[in-house]
Amino acid sequence: MPATQARAALFIVSALIGASLIVGCTSPALPPTQPGYIPRPIEITPPGMIGQTPPPAAGPGTGARPSAPGPSLNASSWYWLGTIGGAEFVSPADPGTFNLEFLDGGQLAAQVDCNRGSSSWQQDGGTLRIGPLATTRMACPPGSEATRFGRQLQQVRSAALVRGLLELSTEDAGTMVFARDPEWRLSSYDCPGGSPMRIAVGRGQAVVRMRTDAWTLTQQAVGSGQRFAQGNAILIIRGPDANLIVDGKQIAGPCSTRR
Repeated sequence: MPATQARAALFIVSALIGASLIVGCTSPALPPTQPGYIPRPIEITPPGMIGQTPPPAAGPGTGARPSAPGPSLNASSWYWLGTIGGAEFVSPADPGTFNLEFLDGGQLAAQVDCNRGSSSWQQDGGTLRIGPLATTRMACPPGSEATRFGRQLQQVRSAALVRGLLELSTEDAGTMVFARDPEWRLSSYDCPGGSPMRIAVGRGQAVVRMRTDAWTLTQQAVGSGQRFAQGNAILIIRGPDANLIVDGKQIAGPCSTRR
């Protein structure tokens, strides 16, 4: 065999041996490319998770539930109109003597009848906590609601703004009602069927609260009693009785006032 042919044969044999070695060291062939084929991503399990069920991937609904929105109380001032809880209804003779001021930095200033007080407050959405109330020690007139007011503040758990009135719910299912204006007055009514109704009146308006519904009505001139109306709702108050009419139907009444 001529030298040139021998060298060519040796080159071909060497190339075949090298190719076989390369094929033996490579990974299995990938699937052929076909229309609609989507490669599956490689999933790497951390060493500490081998043999364990991996946690669910983050996505909608898997994070912490955000706090429910609540009223902005910072730098606001409110007068206590009264507290309603079960069959109990308590209101001060003069709402102007019971006041809360929510100050910057979580500080709370209070007028508690004839005494001044201070405390702290912390709000997270609709959740509200008020710290222990420290007050001066003047002797207030007989029948003062100062002690009851301070005790109820310690039980506050949530806050809501309803038709311009501030409602603070307590742990014993009571509701403290506040207004920005001390001229407002609060009344509670017992209605047929056991559904209570509360009415706050002030500055020619009435805010009616019944179950989860609320109406803001404007006072109208009448010969006797009081009449408030707005849209499809009418409130009529005569003496100790109140009637609420919505869409031409009496939905509450006659309701008798508790005070």
